[in-house]
Amino acid sequence: MEYRQLGDTGLCVSRIALGTVELGMDYGFRGLDRYQRPDPSAAIKIVHRALDLGINLIDTARAYGTSEALIGKALSERPANVVVASKVAVPEDTPAEPNRLREAISSSIEASLRSLQIETIDLMQIHNFALSTPKSDGVWRALEDARQAGKIRFLGASCYGEEAPLTALNDDHINTLQVPFNVLDRRVLPRVFPGAVRRSVGILTRSAFLRGVLTIHVNSVPEQLAPVRQAALRVLAVAREAGQSISETALRFCLSFDEVSSVIVGVRSVRELESNVADGDKGALATEVIEQLRQVTVLDDSLLDPSNWRGLI
Repeated sequence: MEYRQLGDTGLCVSRIALGTVELGMDYGFRGLDRYQRPDPSAAIKIVHRALDLGINLIDTARAYGTSEALIGKALSERPANVVVASKVAVPEDTPAEPNRLREAISSSIEASLRSLQIETIDLMQIHNFALSTPKSDGVWRALEDARQAGKIRFLGASCYGEEAPLTALNDDHINTLQVPFNVLDRRVLPRVFPGAVRRSVGILTRSAFLRGVLTIHVNSVPEQLAPVRQAALRVLAVAREAGQSISETALRFCLSFDEVSSVIVGVRSVRELESNVADGDKGALATEVIEQLRQVTVLDDSLLDPSNWRGLI
């Protein structure tokens, strides 16, 4: 396993991180094997195997169902020197009431600590960081209070699109960014990646497989997402020409960019985890393959956001 510095935090993280939304709740293609979460004992085995394979960054969120509790149990059974990253949601209904906002954030952090069974969360990220977040002074007061109390070490922003992470980069509180990035969704490449490097902000990426589209399930993408399916099939053609699976190509594409400290990958089985790590160990794609993939585009950016796929997948 390769490791990288996470911005200027001093943390050294594995190039592949374990994402855990799939462990704590049903997620992905409905009706296919990439939707139903594993049972708790299987989920804990996945965490333990990730540690065996050298993964030292585990990403979760208060909103990921039972994910934090599963991680807490897994790490209590197998103590390890890992970087735990979680997320706190900023309540949308209390922007004008700083005290209530601070109380909500503080309560969420305390609940995460209890579930994770740890005293300090290495990285606390604002979930779905929005353009309005920096205007909410209560957010930063609550997070800084938690940091001063030793409950969290570093602060990050988990974002969608391009404008939100660019806004986050203008805030001195932020140590890391977590953004969607994959073969089809490259919106963060032109401005977000260079901006983060200039500010020494660590970059974590998610959605390497675009919720299963960039896997063997590509042909199951519904007609309403036909442009995404057609683009993914073009990626499949490039992958086959290179002698690779589409999922290997998708993961290695993300690992081909030095700006990325770690790629967060969610799995539902030990076998899937081992396969992804083996693919990742092959390193960056050949330059000519990357250039071919960068020619594949989806013109409608809104189709690249899985939050717009409700009821479709």
